[in-house]
Amino acid sequence: MGTRDIQIQGVLEGVRGALDSDLAALAVIDRRERSARWRWASGNLNNRYSYISIGYGQGIEGEVIKVGRGLVWDSGNAKKRADSILLTEGLQSAYAAPIMAGSDIVGILLAGNRTKRAYGQPERETVTKVAAEIAEWFQDLL
Repeated sequence: MGTRDIQIQGVLEGVRGALDSDLAALAVIDRRERSARWRWASGNLNNRYSYISIGYGQGIEGEVIKVGRGLVWDSGNAKKRADSILLTEGLQSAYAAPIMAGSDIVGILLAGNRTKRAYGQPERETVTKVAAEIAEWFQDLL
């Protein structure tokens, strides 16, 4: 594991700890392929998340890209896609925020739980704040 991976794992573990979440994950947007791919996770059940590639508008990942802002998801308000991190990790609730580079979305930060949970304003602000901090050094990852 390289220095970059250790840094990212530390950030994801910090998000999990601060929110008492089961999972924190970071996806990278590939503009050429018009998709998001999950590259790092903390609290994951297995490594299947790393094979997920979601197109714009599909799953919570694609919806964040499509609308350009953070989204709350719970098992009662949306369909799960078989190729979504929500189903792969057995999440019942989540909040995902875009990582912005100027006006472009370059990544997605997600916090999720395997039980039903309300992600209130304080939790959403924490994820959004960390996403903004990641954005400052995210371009160096690509």
